[in-house]
Amino acid sequence: MENPSSSNIEEVQQECYDEWMSLQAKRMTDLKRALANGEKNDGALRELIQSVIEDFKDYARKRSEHSRRYSSNYFAPTWNTCLENALLWMGGCRPSSFIRLVYAMCGSQTELRLTNFFRDNNIGGKIGESDRD
Repeated sequence: MENPSSSNIEEVQQECYDEWMSLQAKRMTDLKRALANGEKNDGALRELIQSVIEDFKDYARKRSEHSRRYSSNYFAPTWNTCLENALLWMGGCRPSSFIRLVYAMCGSQTELRLTNFFRDNNIGGKIGESDRD
């Protein structure tokens, strides 16, 4: 298992963010140009909007990959000072808070969906145990 140093993790995350911001700046220029030219071609505008959405999806996918590899950095970001992280923790920004937030936003179906997810992926059961006959 890889054990990268804190500075390497920060560099990877910073590169990911910088790349996305660079793409956002380019797309913003394209959007402003289309607005200034009074773009009438609906297809071209849709393409431009779709590219912005795809850029964001790609950024979110990369962040998701990074969060799996460096999960602690998302609960206590390395760019925060120790004091900021302590205040986040004391102020109630804990991993359990995110679980409560998801539950509140998704409603009462969350427990059922999680149970089905765990059952379908055989999580929490014994290896080889199956309810499929």
